[in-house]
Amino acid sequence: MKTKKNESIKLIGRWKLTARNRFTGEVITKEGGNLVTTVGKQLVGDMLIDRTGYDTGLTYCAIGSDNTAPAITDTTLTVEEARKAITSRTRAGNDITLSTFFTAAEATYAIEEAGVFGHSTASAAADSGVLASHFLVSFDNTGGLYDITVQLTWTIG
Repeated sequence: MKTKKNESIKLIGRWKLTARNRFTGEVITKEGGNLVTTVGKQLVGDMLIDRTGYDTGLTYCAIGSDNTAPAITDTTLTVEEARKAITSRTRAGNDITLSTFFTAAEATYAIEEAGVFGHSTASAAADSGVLASHFLVSFDNTGGLYDITVQLTWTIG
């Protein structure tokens, strides 16, 4: 029997921001690719070997107001404005999807960046935990008219 010599695992990520106007019902959707950080890849490896503190998975999503391009060496958002526990986690085949809902009142910012955090050190406190994914998104919600859902999908392939 022949086996593949170059078998590999890749994390391919996509994000989606859905904004729903709380008065008119208007829906605006933005989508794009995401960056899996170096510490995010290490987090996955540490979860696979059940290293202490790494058994909690990805637990928080944060939004920020800076549009500096994400780098694989990032460990925090550039300017974190709000953070919430992830509200939904699912897996279908090799796809994991994480969704976090922010009410309009919780997300009254010019949202320029977002990220997902994990590890037992991740909490509601800004910059806590391990930044697994960091991406740019541009949506002005300074008027507080839109409820925001940030969704991250990783395909493990």
